[in-house]
Amino acid sequence: MKKCINCGADNKNENSFCSICGGKEFSEPYSSDTAPVQPVPPPAQPPVQPVPPHIQKKPFSFFDVLTILGFVSSIVGLWGVGFVLEPIGVLASLLGFFKGSRYKGLAAAGIVIAVIAFIIRLFMTLYDNNVLGRWAVDGILFYNH
Repeated sequence: MKKCINCGADNKNENSFCSICGGKEFSEPYSSDTAPVQPVPPPAQPPVQPVPPHIQKKPFSFFDVLTILGFVSSIVGLWGVGFVLEPIGVLASLLGFFKGSRYKGLAAAGIVIAVIAFIIRLFMTLYDNNVLGRWAVDGILFYNH
């Protein structure tokens, strides 16, 4: 028997290559009675990457409820009671945007919708009370003198 220099595996004397690792270099042949048998170490394994911990969502808070309330009141305010619901929508959405931990996009949408609806309702009210001319409602491009 002869021992592979690369991996230390025992091979037959007639082997040209190691039966385990394929190496070409061997130690001097020896009798299997005199040489201690050592196990072949397993091939080195790449280190295992740890699995990242579960990403927890931020807790649901009162300000997140205000965000949803602000968005809904902004949308509902488009169809009625706008002078009441649009300011509520702006206020609740602003609080939800700055203090809430979730739904920042929903809060921003509520703010934009409420402000635009409030401006439109303001112009319509001023027109209905003859404070603004027809151009303020129809637009300067579509106003016919």
